[in-house]
Amino acid sequence: MVRSVGRRAFTLIELLVVIAIIAVLVGLLLPAVQKVREAAARMSCQNNLKQITLAAMNFESTNSNLPPGGLISPNSPANPWEPKPEGGPFTGCLAFLLPYIEQNNVYSQLDPNLFTFNSTAAAWAYTGTPISSDGNQTGNYNKVINANIKPYVCPSDNAQDSSVTTGIMDFLMWYSTALTPNGFYVEYIYSTPGYGAEMGAANYIANGGDTLDAPSSAVGAFNASCVGPFTKNSKTKLVAITDGTSNTLAFGETLGGAGQGKARDFKLTWMGSGALYANPGLPTDANVNWWNFSSKHSGVVQFSMCDGSVRGITKGIVFPSNGIRAGTSWEAFQFLSGMKDGGVINNSVF
Repeated sequence: MVRSVGRRAFTLIELLVVIAIIAVLVGLLLPAVQKVREAAARMSCQNNLKQITLAAMNFESTNSNLPPGGLISPNSPANPWEPKPEGGPFTGCLAFLLPYIEQNNVYSQLDPNLFTFNSTAAAWAYTGTPISSDGNQTGNYNKVINANIKPYVCPSDNAQDSSVTTGIMDFLMWYSTALTPNGFYVEYIYSTPGYGAEMGAANYIANGGDTLDAPSSAVGAFNASCVGPFTKNSKTKLVAITDGTSNTLAFGETLGGAGQGKARDFKLTWMGSGALYANPGLPTDANVNWWNFSSKHSGVVQFSMCDGSVRGITKGIVFPSNGIRAGTSWEAFQFLSGMKDGGVINNSVF
């Protein structure tokens, strides 16, 4: 009787062929999986921006005005770094919105004076004892500020877990002041364990418009006309957005520090997320700094409009080198940032 003998193993050549096929399939599938993940993260980011903007609208409905871009009171005492009348309390726009995004458990543990105009509250990060020994003189701030607020973090960046080389920005916004007549007002805490490193991160910040220059020249007048809905101690009403809520930026993304390809120097905390201005445009990833709206999404930075809609705006918007701004993406971006400039926005340039 003839007995057939079954094959019990692959030959070496067959095994190599199978491995090669698997490698090809993985090579084909991996980019697709990454694209799906980024698409999901981008959609989640869009939802975050929509939630934040609807929260601001609910705030306006309750208080008859939008929250301020950032709170600085002339009555706040001086701190180790700033004299009066700009010593605090440095409460950012996102902190005002906590009760409107179902975070009242966090909001209720914060000092109510931190949310009071003309408050006597000191800078929230420079009060209490003990004082940090790293030269930053940070006080024993309320550790509820370390809370990770999910709608305030873009999943593409995961800022909560990102390490930084310098510090955590506990207050960031732009406005003209005696101390900073032509630039940003930024406070940061060294990223020291127990004194800043654990603070709740943020990837979103309010739109302050374009107010870089005083209206003393043609360029300055243009900039000053593009006032945003969120500025220092602002109490903007929706009816004041005469350009239309669908034509005015509300909130945008920011990495809070150097962008892709660089060491991350800063990230932003939600307690001090104030307002950025549109003048620097939207640089490419390699040129991002802490004063820019920015993101880790491929090709775009996402913004919400004051009507709650969300759109992506293409990166690479810079002031034209020839100085002629008319009809450019830079000009259109400034018009989007302004709430009553009357400019006609050419969306085709984005």
